[in-house]
Amino acid sequence: MSNPDSILAIRLSSFGDVLMTIPAVKALKEHYPHAHLTWLVEGTVGELLAHQGFIDEVIRFPRGSIQSSMKIGNLTRATKEMKSFLKKLRSGEYDLILDFHGIIKSALFSKLVKGKRTIGFGKSLAKEKSHLFYHECVECENKRIHKVERNMLIPRHLGIDITVPAIKLESLPDAESYVDEFFSREGIVPPVFAINPFSSKGSEFKRWDIKRYGELIRRITSENIGKAIILWGPGEKGDARRLKEIAGEEAFLSCPTDVPQLLALLRRVDMYIGGDTGIMHLAALAGTPVLAIFGPTDHKINGPYGPIHTIIRKDLPCSPCKNKDCQERKCLMEITVDEVFREVLEMHKKVKGN
Repeated sequence: MSNPDSILAIRLSSFGDVLMTIPAVKALKEHYPHAHLTWLVEGTVGELLAHQGFIDEVIRFPRGSIQSSMKIGNLTRATKEMKSFLKKLRSGEYDLILDFHGIIKSALFSKLVKGKRTIGFGKSLAKEKSHLFYHECVECENKRIHKVERNMLIPRHLGIDITVPAIKLESLPDAESYVDEFFSREGIVPPVFAINPFSSKGSEFKRWDIKRYGELIRRITSENIGKAIILWGPGEKGDARRLKEIAGEEAFLSCPTDVPQLLALLRRVDMYIGGDTGIMHLAALAGTPVLAIFGPTDHKINGPYGPIHTIIRKDLPCSPCKNKDCQERKCLMEITVDEVFREVLEMHKKVKGN
């Protein structure tokens, strides 16, 4: 087919998976600069996508709002929201529909849209038999390929044979000002280490022990390596305050942030330290060196992408496993504060030397 005039990229969630799709979408826009590129997404990450210059339009599936309406029994409002979304979704027509998500929901959305050519992952990578909905399927024998590289398989299927493009996410001036005011108000000066001990709801099994994070922060601040900011999100402020009590007075609680503000904050810090979370990927896309502590999840698939990042993990026979019910958690418990602190010092030297 000739160069497309309109492209719909579908990656609904999760936060980190959406972020790991950005390079592939950027590659599409670079190859087809005159095509109108629309992204179908859900959740707060849509706030970030809407302000990136290579994305022309963002359509948001209001899943959270619909679920809230259903929960309180307001079926009228839920139905109205769904109808409004479907009307918006079907208002456009696309030369290319690209499903980077590969689940039944995203596949159904791809069929509801008016489009000429639908491409998604094949049986080797798709879930819930979503591959049956596409005109063309992209296969990959290596299931442990990094998700950034996996997503690049779709542009390459279209003949876009390029390396993963460099990404510089745009942050909003208001978000930058908000973070500047926070740093000034708290008297935070570089070097600054952002610490995120948390993970998304239901994935606490991925977390390194919060007391060890506290001891690590004490080591960083007491030995005058730098300041530490404890990041927190919805429902995490109580635990963040508890971590600050463990870490001492030299640790700062982050200001409340939405996604653009969090990006602005991460662009200001010298290093990010945390586990396998979406915020880890946001830090990587902010150009911030990432020290990632991995346990049961697969670092080859979900690790921070790029050469300036470091992963600490234990190469155990049982890891990766994704076993949420594991009681021993040896893969995380065997990672010591001394080990992480040594890597902090090593990375900090490299960053200062560049």
